Amino acid sequence: MPSLHALRLAASLVVVLCALVPLCWGHAVRSQTRDYGRFSPSSVKATAALSDPSKLLDARNPQSLLSRILIPRPADTDNSRKVREAILDVFRHDLSSSASTTMDWGKSGKLGWHVEQHSFVTDTPEGRKNMTNLIVTKNPAAPRKLVVAAHYDSKYFSAASGMAEFVGATDSAAPCAMMVDLAVALDDALDARERKLHAQEQEMQSVAQETTLQLVFFDGEEAYRTWTHTDSIYGSRALAQHWTSTFWDATRFDATRGAANALGKRRARSAYGPIEHINTIEHMVLLDLLGAADPSVPSYFDSTQWMHGAMADAETRLRDAGVLWPAGHSGARSFFSHHKPWGGIEDDHLPFLHAGVPILHIIPSPFPSVWHKMADDARALDYATMHAWCMILRLAVAEYLDLDISPPGKRKREYKAELAISKSPT
Repeated sequence: MPSLHALRLAASLVVVLCALVPLCWGHAVRSQTRDYGRFSPSSVKATAALSDPSKLLDARNPQSLLSRILIPRPADTDNSRKVREAILDVFRHDLSSSASTTMDWGKSGKLGWHVEQHSFVTDTPEGRKNMTNLIVTKNPAAPRKLVVAAHYDSKYFSAASGMAEFVGATDSAAPCAMMVDLAVALDDALDARERKLHAQEQEMQSVAQETTLQLVFFDGEEAYRTWTHTDSIYGSRALAQHWTSTFWDATRFDATRGAANALGKRRARSAYGPIEHINTIEHMVLLDLLGAADPSVPSYFDSTQWMHGAMADAETRLRDAGVLWPAGHSGARSFFSHHKPWGGIEDDHLPFLHAGVPILHIIPSPFPSVWHKMADDARALDYATMHAWCMILRLAVAEYLDLDISPPGKRKREYKAELAISKSPT
């Protein structure tokens, strides 16, 4: 008969194992790398032609999204709320999105995006502030998320500083507009795939098909005074903490996934137990300080060097196809550098990196010369460069998600033959 000491030891081990099992479930779901094919040359051109980015990013057009958000917008100000509404207007009006919990698979037209406003109150050197992160997800019932993120606030400057009208065009109004362009461009292709998955018409289940696109617009990235661990990245710290203490449940977003067989088709085999929201993130792509001409972006993390390479490869193929730049523009040097950066950069990715999320940080090194200067306004932006960033993001994300973007007017047999040649894993 076991001794009392042995029984107590066994009971302690059971408690420890029970505590660790959910953690193992959560971390097992994430794949660190992806082997996926590349689009055919025709599909590369088709991806570039999905929508016109100038409607969102042309700062010369006062009605464009970028023009509407190129205003001083520190957290907890009227302008901050105006910028949130301007971003959400595109999803509500153009993409038929709502804050409803479940996707309406029965409706015709656009499926929409799930919109969540994560609001919180925090202490800052300038007093208590109300802040709001925007989370826009194509299908929150998907067990894996590719997160593309940027901050939408601009740095606070006091009236006495003479910089109270700082707008932060590259920091980070332009990246936010690029993210919205990404959603607009890929919306129909994402809808088509989600409908096929819902109808269980896909011939083969894959990690890519289990992954949806999630956009996060962080509030409160900027420090109010001097950048410290407490006076900075307010929004990302709050959201990471929230997502590490709450759990994802597919049935909350899609009631049809209550049946075990339906749920199993969209969930990783290792994810049947509780999983924290943060562990549904496959990778996070954080954009910052983009929009100025001639950027140089190194690979900051070895774990996502392959993604950095995939972005550079997308850039090359877009250039070869003649669709990287808008008509009448061209550029010789790649946006992506192979030089090792001098060191890490503190930004909104840090709380997620510390929680185990693989990060691709798309931020130039060195920073644009206008960083935290009044000159970081519309004059600092180069439309051709922003157009090129939009094309790179579209193609890289569409391939990561293995979307079906067929070239218009291409005969099906020709397209399939061309696709078979190009779909060789990296």
